[in-house]
Formats: sequence, structure tokens, C-alpha cells
Amino acid sequence: MTKKKGWLSLLLATVFLVSGCSQGNNESANPGNTDNSNGGTTPATAAGSGTEGTALAPAKLKIVLYGDESNRMKELAKTEFYDVIKKEINAEVEFQFLPWTEYGGGKTDLMLSTGEDFATYTDANYMVKSVAKGLYTDLTPYISAAAADLSAAVDEASFRAFQLEGKQYAVPVGNKPNSAEFYSVLVRQDLLEEAGMTQVSSLAELEQFYDKVHALHPELIGYANTDARRMLQYDFTDKNLYWQNDFIALDESAKDDQIISWFESPEFKTYAGLMHGWYEKGIIPKYAATNVPQLQSDWNSGKAMFWAGTAARPFEGAATISQAVPEAKLVNYFLGTGRPKISRGTYSTAFFVSAAAKDPERYVMFFNLLQKNQELYDLFAYGIEGTDYTLDANGRLTKINTDSLIPDWLLMNKNFMRFDNTVPDDFIADYKAWDDGAIISKGAGFNFDNTPVKNEETKLNGVFTEYLAPIGSGFSDYDSAFPKALERLKAAGIDKYIAEYQKQFSEWYAKQQ
Repeated sequence: MTKKKGWLSLLLATVFLVSGCSQGNNESANPGNTDNSNGGTTPATAAGSGTEGTALAPAKLKIVLYGDESNRMKELAKTEFYDVIKKEINAEVEFQFLPWTEYGGGKTDLMLSTGEDFATYTDANYMVKSVAKGLYTDLTPYISAAAADLSAAVDEASFRAFQLEGKQYAVPVGNKPNSAEFYSVLVRQDLLEEAGMTQVSSLAELEQFYDKVHALHPELIGYANTDARRMLQYDFTDKNLYWQNDFIALDESAKDDQIISWFESPEFKTYAGLMHGWYEKGIIPKYAATNVPQLQSDWNSGKAMFWAGTAARPFEGAATISQAVPEAKLVNYFLGTGRPKISRGTYSTAFFVSAAAKDPERYVMFFNLLQKNQELYDLFAYGIEGTDYTLDANGRLTKINTDSLIPDWLLMNKNFMRFDNTVPDDFIADYKAWDDGAIISKGAGFNFDNTPVKNEETKLNGVFTEYLAPIGSGFSDYDSAFPKALERLKAAGIDKYIAEYQKQFSEWYAKQQ
């Protein structure tokens, strides 16, 4: 993996996303036209691409989003968003915002278990668990017709990532460079330069950066997270590791089907030692042991030195941090070289529909609107031209209103994205080339059926929360804390869980060859 220093600046509040490229360059096949991907049935009520929704019966939908709802989002949800959605699919959409702490559990689980009619986004692991409980709707019958436009703008592999036994349980949204997510370190370049440094290319240089900035600004924290296993792997392993979940990793440099029991590996021991050193040194603040959400707040307010990076993070959410620190500049670095970047696919997220939904097809029609064409993308991402943003002759964007609407990261699609007119051309070129040379994970598209080890998995998750997460985050010393954690891990059934995962993965892997 080659070191990147392509993310030149955070660019102030107007730096948001997205380029003036038009649709038409995406060569991805339409998964709705394949026999095995998304089903072939076309419900009689489905509105085809370009069809207004007036012929459809009225519907009411609830879309759950996570984070804070801006005032402008509230306003548009009642006006322009409302009018367009009504015209396109004859539906009224209620947008409900929940704190991120409710994602993948919490109130989301409660809404599912009590039979609420809604849709929101998911990851593959949460999907598998929820489908096993019968909480998601099978969306296979609706993809071909109701999501025809989205299917043309989103990569086919992204659809496969959210299938179980050939059935589509979530609809992917987004099409963007996704390789090496969280493998780079996103550094406050302005602080780096203030400390007399120009780059970081190793763990030693990263820690030197912390020491120098801490001397200048003792009020700042170092790392605004508690998970650095990806960005630090150049120091604790020669393998090219990619994590399937909290318990299982793959070595992408090995052409085999062998899984790794992460917590039982020597790599975890070395990694835990690095993290404990960071905790003792203060790179990870002491309050993180009891208040992890505060780390995100500190990053957003410019009180942290570095974070885990992605291709888009230097400009994703730029308005938040630049409001607090207008001079902030962000740059992605890799702390080592020589390993190909790993990609899970190009999607941003995927929407599921609750099993209690009265009109799942209409939800799929709404997802389709999010990636249907440039006009609708601009509306949902940026608002009203002339009121919320302007475009120059080259399609470059200038924000008038910096309020977030439907979250930027969620919609990001290289076919529609617009960049601010202050973003240099080479910045855009670097972003578009981020995935060059990347490899798709050998586990991409595999979804584990936890039914045979459901009880064991529940117990293991409890052990993870109580014993393993504190060790992996550096809060507890490995040598003193791990023996008891391993004892609990074995008692919870880790051996049975690993054996079942290996069995299913090997069977799936053999079919891919």
C-alpha cells in the first residue's frame, strides 16, 4: 500500500463533496437484470424510471437517520422534499433523527421488535442478526422495477453484499472510493506543520507528532477514537488483515479460506500492547474509558490531533470542524507501505425496511430517488440552487447554507458528486484514483448465518463488551487482564463459534473459486 498525502485541506465550511461529473461513466451492470442478484419479479404497482407517482395510491413512510437534524433539513422536509417525493412516488415521508448511539441496537432494535413501520440503514452484520429474528423485509421482488435507476448508479457487488441466500434484505446507496477505510491516519496537517513536521509515515513519527503538539497545546487530545487496529497493523503484523467482525479477521495476503480468531492471535497481543501504551501516554484520553462519545465531539470541535481516515474524510463533514477551527487542514497518511488496499465495495450504506412495513415497495422507490438523477441528488444533498448553493459554469459548488440535509456521506455517488469550486483539480483526481490498485476482500459478499451458534454469539458479545473491548482499547493491560478474558471467551463458546464460522466460510469460499 503506498502512502497517500493527497488530501490537501479541510477547505472551510463550503468544501463539501462532490464533483460535477454526470452519470453515464459507471460501467456497473444493473443488478435488477440478473437472475441471481435481485430477483426478477416486477410488481404491477411499481413505478418505472421517470414515471410520476400520481397513479400510485398514497403512502406514508418513516425514514430514520442518525445524528443531528438541522433546521434547514426540518424546513425542506416539509416543503421541497415533501413536494418532490409526493410527485415522484405519491408518498409522504417523515424523517426521524436518532442519536448515533441508537444505531444497530438501542431504540432501533426496540422499533423493530415492537413492529414499527420504518426504514433505515444497516451493515452486513446487523442485517444477518436482524434477518435471523425475522425483522427485515425481503426486498427482492421490488428491486428490478422500483430501484431501476439506483441499480444503474450503484455497483452490482454492493447489492451482493446485502443478500442472504440470494434474497435482497437491504438496498445499497452510494458509489464512492471505499478501499482502506480506517487504515490511514487522518492528521490535522495545520498542527503538524505548526510542530515543524511535514508528514507522518510511521508509528514513531505519529507519536512524535503527538509529543510536539502536546507540548504546544496540552489542552488537545491525541487520537479521537479507541480502535486503531487497521491504521497500526504495519507495526503489529506482516499480514494484510481485514476484519469480518469483532472476533474474526482474514489475511488478505494469503490465498486461502482460513479465518483468524482475532483475540486469540499473537497479533492481538501486540496490538493491545500498543494501545495500552497510547492510553498510558495520554494519546487516548483517560475519559475514553467511560465516555467514548466525547471523543467524536472533541474531534468535531477541533480538540483532537488525529482520527482514522478514509478517502472522503478530509472533506466529509467539513462544515462541522471548520466552523470551530477555520484554519484546520486534514491529510491522510498510511503508516507503512507495500500492502494492497482492501475494499468491501463502493457503497456508502444500505437501507433495510422493517418487517412490519405496509408498503415495502414504496420504500424501495424512495431509495431509488436518492440516486435517480443529478437533479434529485442535488436537491437531497445540497438543497435549492440559489438558496442553499450555487453552481459555476463547470458545475463546481459553493454552499450558501452549510446545514446538513440528508447526510452527505450517505448519498456520496461518484456519478453525481460535486466539489466546491475551491478544491484543486489534483485533489479531485487523487480522490477518484483512491481505489486504484485496491483488491476486493476475499470475504466480500459472505454473510454468516449465526443460527447454529446464536447462544454462543450472545455470550461472546457480552464477553467482548466486559473484557475484550477494554483490552483492545488500551484501558486494561493485556498481561494482567487477558487470562481472565480468555477463560470467559472459552466458557462462552469461542471454539464452537470459530468452527462454525470456518465451516460456512470455507463452503462459501469454495463456490467463489
